[in-house]
Amino acid sequence: MTGAIRLSAGDVRQLREVAEGIARRHSSATRFAIEIAERVNLTTGNAALNILAISDDPDWEDTDLYTTHPWSRIRERHELVNGRVLFDLYIYERPGIGETGDLVCCVQAELDAQGLAAVHADSAKHVWRRADL
Repeated sequence: MTGAIRLSAGDVRQLREVAEGIARRHSSATRFAIEIAERVNLTTGNAALNILAISDDPDWEDTDLYTTHPWSRIRERHELVNGRVLFDLYIYERPGIGETGDLVCCVQAELDAQGLAAVHADSAKHVWRRADL
């Protein structure tokens, strides 16, 4: 399936809520900053927000962090690859407005043509999963 997906406001809220819940397992901070990782394929040099656009490896070991982007980019239209999008999200403590503290954890968000499909916490698959899956 080709095409693109833009998350609904409800999906964005759900993703943020689940991601912050995961971060609270590791930190007592009251506020968090979430950034979207842009990863680079170590063989080709191609970079993308959607990991599936640059890697066929199920563990994406052929990629590395290239840079991170503000959470606001989650609201953009994202190209589907084989009907899916996979984001790597970095969650930081947020000590003050505009400040980014220490890295707390990473969370992966999986999207499909219907929107947010699942949220994974590194090695823990399906911490949250859409009811119809």
